[in-house]
Amino acid sequence: MADDWYKTVYENKHDVVNEFIRKKQSTGCSHRTLNSYSRTLKKFFHEQFPNLTPSEVTVRHVEDYVVTLDQRGLSQNTKRRYLESLSAFYDWTMKRPRFEDITGNPAAVVLEDIPKKIRERPDCATWENGAKIIREMTDPRNKTVAVLLAKTGCRVSEALEVKMDDLMLDEGFVRLRERKGGKQTVVPVDEETIQAIERFKFTRPTNGNSDYLFLSIRGNRVSKTQVQRAVKDAAVETGVMDRGEDRFHKKFTPHTYRTVFTTLMRNQGMKQHILRYIRGDAASETMDIYTRVDREDARKEYLDCIKILGL
Repeated sequence: MADDWYKTVYENKHDVVNEFIRKKQSTGCSHRTLNSYSRTLKKFFHEQFPNLTPSEVTVRHVEDYVVTLDQRGLSQNTKRRYLESLSAFYDWTMKRPRFEDITGNPAAVVLEDIPKKIRERPDCATWENGAKIIREMTDPRNKTVAVLLAKTGCRVSEALEVKMDDLMLDEGFVRLRERKGGKQTVVPVDEETIQAIERFKFTRPTNGNSDYLFLSIRGNRVSKTQVQRAVKDAAVETGVMDRGEDRFHKKFTPHTYRTVFTTLMRNQGMKQHILRYIRGDAASETMDIYTRVDREDARKEYLDCIKILGL
């Protein structure tokens, strides 16, 4: 499947890089993060600097690498992501005395010079627009995916990973098993979402033996591209965005539902630690050591805050 590219973990010619990837994998690092680490490190050491060992890399080499990325027309945030992968490798080696020949993190030095660009919320990212788009969608599968996105704030990749045994609808929960950082979260859903999923199950393809919830008519996995196209078409039909629109403030994508959900929950007064738990924020692990989220408490607060889509 095309969207399974991120599950590839690339071998490196440097043993220390391969060990870094193996250790990260053994400690629960997600497939997507492993792919990002291994792919960036392979390009850096195999293509950009094939004659350098990790210990020979300097700040100047990393700066030259950024120039190459810039010449490829990559965005500021994409360049940051590449450097973050490189920096994670050097940070890991520096904390392990057995790699005594690596004494610094040249990527971290350059990373400080590339600030992250935070885009403002699209002006079309409202609950009303999101609901209008979902009501316009006619395909039961794509409609149900969009409902899950709007009602939980999950990423489209996380929604498409849901399996039949992740549905805990009698209890009012759905398990999201492929969240950022490699963790799982059991998130609350309301009655409208439960009914949408139950209706879709009657039309779900039964040919094939896949246990994923969302399947194509041939019984195969659904790609993110299919959902993106369905949301875009419905957004155009409802007038939320114009066809061919590429301006950020006028663009509505599946990921926009994450913004819509977050804004709604904050406006409704949801506690920040519960919102982070439901969203599956990767940066919330430290806080959750001290602020444990009880799923029943999360469900109660969620039901107090969530709105209906009017399906």
